Amino acid sequence: MKLRMGVLSAVIAGLAVAASAALAETITVGAYPANPPWEYKTESGAFEGFEIDVARAVAERLGMEVEFQDLGFQALFAATSSGRIDFAVSSISITNERLQNQSFTQPYYDSDGTIVGREDSEVGTLEELKGKAVGVVAATTGEAWAKANAEKYGIADIRSYSAQQDLLMDVRAGRIEGGAGEIAGFQYAMTQVPGLKLLVRIPTGERFAMMTRKDHPLLERANEAISAMKEDGTMAAIHKKWFGVEPDAGTSTVEKMPIPKPE
Repeated sequence: MKLRMGVLSAVIAGLAVAASAALAETITVGAYPANPPWEYKTESGAFEGFEIDVARAVAERLGMEVEFQDLGFQALFAATSSGRIDFAVSSISITNERLQNQSFTQPYYDSDGTIVGREDSEVGTLEELKGKAVGVVAATTGEAWAKANAEKYGIADIRSYSAQQDLLMDVRAGRIEGGAGEIAGFQYAMTQVPGLKLLVRIPTGERFAMMTRKDHPLLERANEAISAMKEDGTMAAIHKKWFGVEPDAGTSTVEKMPIPKPE
């Protein structure tokens, strides 16, 4: 009996080690899946989108499985910092403020901001937002832009939303004049929510990347994987799949770049 128990204990210990190793071979990626075309869920609950394809390709090049977690946009920052997830994706712009507490891979998409409004809106310049209410998704660069420029352009009210869909519904209903945010996400959303148009483009120089906690052991390897994806055309193919066109020359979708550092 003692021998059998010893063998059983050894088997259990072996299984525990194997399970631990299996877990170590999986990277967990958090995503805010109400953010098409970057990330969203299908009717079956599967994650899809531009950045989902990027994360899957990175994991494949690392020889690892990938598991996606459904998180609110604001929750992504605490989840990476605490180690609950390894990486976060959701059109997260690299900013110096964020680099103080988080790390990013090199970017893979260049973007601008915009104000989206109703098709019958007469706003065509930022100056014409004077006295108007503008909506933003909480914790995004759209919110940061609106707060930084409210006084300059005389924006009367900034309303914060937890979901882009709710913001767009209020725009269409006329409860706010427009929504400030990232241009590609709004362009895609407009194919699903009729009656909207882009009122004005805002040059911001935003670049999106995978975010992780400081000193994450996989950061360098993930960055190398992204470099390889740019070199062999994988990243360009993902861009064409989701936007229907090749990425522009000189953009971060095709140019290899170093890991960003805080200033």
